[in-house]
Amino acid sequence: MELMHIFETDQHHLVQLGAILLAILALLIQGRAYRARGRRMTQLAQDLQESQRIARIGTVRWDFQQDRVEWTDEYARLLALPFGGHMTGGEFQAMLLPEYEDQVVESERTAIATSAKTGKPARREIVYKVRARDGRIIDISAVSELMADRDGRPLYLISTIRDVTDELAQQAKLAESEHNLAAALRVADLHWLRQEHPTGKVTWSNGMNRLLGRPDDAPPLLLRHYIDRDDFRLLSERFEKQRDEGVGRGKVNHTTTLKLKRTDDSNLYARAYFEATLDEDRELESIRAVFRDVSEEVAQEAKLHEAVEAAQMANRSKSEFLAVISHELRTPLNGVLGMLGALEDGNLAGEPLEQVKVARRSANDLLVILNDILDASKIEAGRMQIEEENFELEGLVDSVIHLYGRQAQEKGIELEGRIDAGLPAWVRADAGRVRQILSNLISNAIKFTSEGSVVLSIGASPNSTPERLELRLSVRDTGAGIPEEYHSRVFGRFEQLGASYSNRMAGTGLGLSISLRLAELMGGKMDFTSRENAGSCFWLDLPVEATEAVDRKEDPEDQQIELPRMRILVAEDNSTNQLVIRSMLDRMGQNVDLVVNGAEAVQAVRDFDYDIVLMDVSMPVLDGTGATRQIRALPSRGRPLPILGLTAHAGADQHEFYLETGFDEVLTKPITAHQLAAALYRWIPAELSSEPGTVIEPTSSPTQRAPEPLPPAPGQLEVAKASAEISGAVDFVDSAAFRARLVSLNEEFSGGLTEKMLQATRRDVDRHIGLLKTQLAATPETADNTALARSFHSLVGIFSTLGCETMTTQCRLLESLPDPHGEAPTLIKDLLEQLQAMRREITTLTRDEAEAAGDSGADKGSRQPA
Repeated sequence: MELMHIFETDQHHLVQLGAILLAILALLIQGRAYRARGRRMTQLAQDLQESQRIARIGTVRWDFQQDRVEWTDEYARLLALPFGGHMTGGEFQAMLLPEYEDQVVESERTAIATSAKTGKPARREIVYKVRARDGRIIDISAVSELMADRDGRPLYLISTIRDVTDELAQQAKLAESEHNLAAALRVADLHWLRQEHPTGKVTWSNGMNRLLGRPDDAPPLLLRHYIDRDDFRLLSERFEKQRDEGVGRGKVNHTTTLKLKRTDDSNLYARAYFEATLDEDRELESIRAVFRDVSEEVAQEAKLHEAVEAAQMANRSKSEFLAVISHELRTPLNGVLGMLGALEDGNLAGEPLEQVKVARRSANDLLVILNDILDASKIEAGRMQIEEENFELEGLVDSVIHLYGRQAQEKGIELEGRIDAGLPAWVRADAGRVRQILSNLISNAIKFTSEGSVVLSIGASPNSTPERLELRLSVRDTGAGIPEEYHSRVFGRFEQLGASYSNRMAGTGLGLSISLRLAELMGGKMDFTSRENAGSCFWLDLPVEATEAVDRKEDPEDQQIELPRMRILVAEDNSTNQLVIRSMLDRMGQNVDLVVNGAEAVQAVRDFDYDIVLMDVSMPVLDGTGATRQIRALPSRGRPLPILGLTAHAGADQHEFYLETGFDEVLTKPITAHQLAAALYRWIPAELSSEPGTVIEPTSSPTQRAPEPLPPAPGQLEVAKASAEISGAVDFVDSAAFRARLVSLNEEFSGGLTEKMLQATRRDVDRHIGLLKTQLAATPETADNTALARSFHSLVGIFSTLGCETMTTQCRLLESLPDPHGEAPTLIKDLLEQLQAMRREITTLTRDEAEAAGDSGADKGSRQPA
């Protein structure tokens, strides 16, 4: 029994021991779990701290019952507080800026009251400013939960806070920018929109509704609903073109002026700035646009355009009127001067001779005035051309001094010319225009100088450098001088210096104005100094190029010329010009072949070996420029074939064009025999240069500038029309000049030319009469302005050869018109009437010539009895 008892007792102890062991094991397991949970909690806390640091979000807890405020590390960083620290509620509240205290406290009271009612934490969101421990003012955004008991006593506050100082500053800047932008758009009257594609969603500023006359709350419209249909089509086509051409990287910009339709159906004009955004497939994604009302500007621009057109038309009319009147007066005035010259050189003496001299001086003064007006009108019309050439300074000075020497001598004034040492003897510039300026300055100086001297000096200007030669050409006088109050008016147009000057001195007041414009056209400038009663000094500063002396042997137009016999091809379609040129060449002993168009000229050059070709520029079938190009493309025969162009175009720009097309030289019609001989001399083949030939003597008249196209001379045509009303037929306006030219040509070619010339001219006139009749009868659709232009150009050559200046001028004008059939049918009709009058004149002259020949035969006994 005892053993049994002992065993039972041990068994009981073992159970207790096992239970204890199990309890210890459970505690060990539970402790391990607690430690693992603690580690996890610690890790979670660390992760939370790290997350707050990364997000820059801090947490703070206020235990109201213990009056203790604790915070996380990130909160401490944001507000410069110690890590792991704490403070009282009062200290916590003291960090608020005073102006925010009432707002924050009131939000806490509201949340506590809400929590007391619900028994749950109440949420609060607020932004306020606090002062950090380091003195910084920080904007805080706080999201908080506050808990209270049933009696409304606060238990705790937990807040997550974020520093939004920079964010609020950016928002403030953005708001200010938006405000400024809205103000700028309002002040600048700019209105914007954005239209999405393909959804069609449109957003726009309120100003767009006001722009279109719609209520402020009216919904936005698509672009096509208020942009003019044609403008919208052009806008769409522009965007599609830029898109298809790959313009822009994802964006396409366009600026234009559009017509928009208001709600009341009235129109306005807006300046529109578009930006279209394209997707990866370059399909339209959206459009942004800004509009500005420019209706007033468009209306003002239209008025300004009309005013400018009216002013330009008035200016053109004025210039044409001045040129026409000057030209009309100059033609008879030249006749007056010629007659006065003949009288002065005749047998007059005493008072009649003095009267003729006075008349001639007055006529010369009037001619100067007319020439000034012509120059002024050409400058204003942009037709004044600068033609540079090599000239000698000494020769320039001598010619001007010689020109005014007698005038100065008559007034007892010393006229002197000086050239500084060290200047090149020869320079390159427009000698004619320089001489014109100096002549005007010397003429004025002599006019306003009663005693003393006038000195023309040429030296280097202060702006001259070794690399860029600039001359100063000055004219100094000891005359009346110019009062200072008139200095600003000296270079004005039609300006004269007060009544006391204009009463004593005649003139238009154009001379100095023209001189200044000519100086500017040549790249120079003019100025002056003057004192009343102490004389004046006017000068021209002109850039020039130092050059070599001209070898007169190479340009023999003023010398005797000897031409060897050459084979020359003449391409000319006008019978009149054919006869003149062939007669000249025959007298020069040349072997001449004649063709009437460019195609025949090309074929002739293929078939025969010519020394020189004279090629009219304007011909039927193939013109001179086309023929020259084809000839230049033919296989070479060992040496270049000289081709000299013949044209009625006198402008330097046209000559340059012809030279670029392949002509070696261009001659302007009408051309004298000696000018033609000089041109041929320049192109004699080397193998013929030593051959003996025909000697051509120089002409007695000096070479002049080729006349430039002038406006028509309607005055003479009006006279012809008035005569027609009396006699029933229009008179040929250039009858006298035509007859005089026939006599001149007949004498030049030693007789026998008049009948041939009349026959040739009649053929040309008949051809042009037929063409003009056809074109006048044509409709605007069937009219051939190209044929008309070719006819006018051909007539310029014919009339200029025959000395018919008025008709030459009218044909030049008609040739310059782009649509003569539509623009000037009356002028074409006048031209037709004049050609018919010329034909009647030719018939009369032919009959007279036949009768003269018959009378001459009777005198010699050649007439047979009836």
